[in-house]
Amino acid sequence: MNEPSKKSAVILIVEDDNASRIGLFEYLNFKGHKVFEADCLKSTFKILGSIDKIDIIITDLKLPDGTGLDILKAIKDGRIQNTDVIVTTGFSSVKTAVEAIKLGAYDYITKPVNLEELDLIIKRIISNKSLIDELNILKTRLDEKFNFGNLITSSRKMTAIVDTAIAVSGTNSTVLIEGESGTGKELLANIIVNNSQRKNKPFIKVNCVALSETILESELFGHEKGAYTGADSLYKGRFEMADGGTIFLDEIGEISLKTQSKILRVLQEKEFERVGGNKTIKIDIRIIAASQDIEKKVSTGEFRQDLYYRLNVINLKLIPLRERKEDIPLLIKRFLYDFSNENSKNVTGISKEALDFLLSYDYPGNVRELKNVIEYMTAVSKGGIVDESLLPNYLKEKYLKTPVLSDKETKGSDFKSDPFVSKQERDDFIKIPFGITLEDAENIVIQKTLEINNFNKVKTANDLNIGLKTIYRKLEKF
Repeated sequence: MNEPSKKSAVILIVEDDNASRIGLFEYLNFKGHKVFEADCLKSTFKILGSIDKIDIIITDLKLPDGTGLDILKAIKDGRIQNTDVIVTTGFSSVKTAVEAIKLGAYDYITKPVNLEELDLIIKRIISNKSLIDELNILKTRLDEKFNFGNLITSSRKMTAIVDTAIAVSGTNSTVLIEGESGTGKELLANIIVNNSQRKNKPFIKVNCVALSETILESELFGHEKGAYTGADSLYKGRFEMADGGTIFLDEIGEISLKTQSKILRVLQEKEFERVGGNKTIKIDIRIIAASQDIEKKVSTGEFRQDLYYRLNVINLKLIPLRERKEDIPLLIKRFLYDFSNENSKNVTGISKEALDFLLSYDYPGNVRELKNVIEYMTAVSKGGIVDESLLPNYLKEKYLKTPVLSDKETKGSDFKSDPFVSKQERDDFIKIPFGITLEDAENIVIQKTLEINNFNKVKTANDLNIGLKTIYRKLEKF
């Protein structure tokens, strides 16, 4: 026999034939695996209920109180999780074994069991589980790297902006966030507050453009009882409520010059009076303001220059989505996941054609618009892959007008330099170096296709029109 394997698994053998079960137990135990035994379904489920983790179940199809298919159905129903099943069967039951594969069995092996073949299948399962664990670790690291709260980005420029925001979060300096609508100004403000010493203090948000001048003034500074018709009681404004914490003034460029002068006083003196009152109220707050194009308003006299300078101590300019398109696939993946869970839709991805189109679009509404598009596509989908047919009507019209190259044009063009070929398509183009062997070329094609399919072996086998076992055999050789 061979030396015990360095990589081991927790294995449950389900076999009513004593000699077969004991033989498998001794072999797998020698190979270094932790092995449990059961001779029927009842004892199988009893063991599964008492042990936290079973990596692999090796089960005979025919059992005294049922079949191995019952175990597979329990896995499919969610009663058993994170377990792979190997079915053992006689030649006369191969058809049933194929049915077991359809139900989710990892593989089947005919009796008498070839121990070397079984060992190879177990190694593949362990390797596959290790790969999944590595991918989950990588996903966690990517989430940590690209997910700043709800502001998701892989763009170097955007990451630099977020890094700056975090760096200044520990200060009390006033921050002015500039950027087009939908670029994530409020999300960046959240990041600053959540990393600041005031994170456990009040964080008050005010959308200045949503309120009229009179209402905004009362909302910001509060009012005394009887200050105006309808002011039946004293009302504490947002500045007062934010005392000790932070106030976020969104679209500050839209407020009137009169209100601007009062905000300037708050910045300079940290004090104000309520509307209709004469009592000076002292406050300790940090102001974060946001605007789309405040400099233009300063140049036209619509916004006070002295207030602008007071607000613009730390300036953070967010980049529109059309200038950081590398974020689009990342955002789409996150939005599909969120809306799929929220609406109980089993959406698994997006078609290449739809992704290419969404990568080419300029998004005047920025991330907010992309989020709305994906929410719509998820809502109207029936699950699975969402494609271009599910685009909102205004985008579907643009998609239909997008020029498509004929086969002749595509074949006759330089694939790498063709301006009509998306970056995704260029990246998916597989290079085969001149002079290598046919086997090496085949390995490159399989490896690259696995990468493109996120290591989904079933999809890779379908794409390459080869058997799933061929994929596993090639991986073993790799």
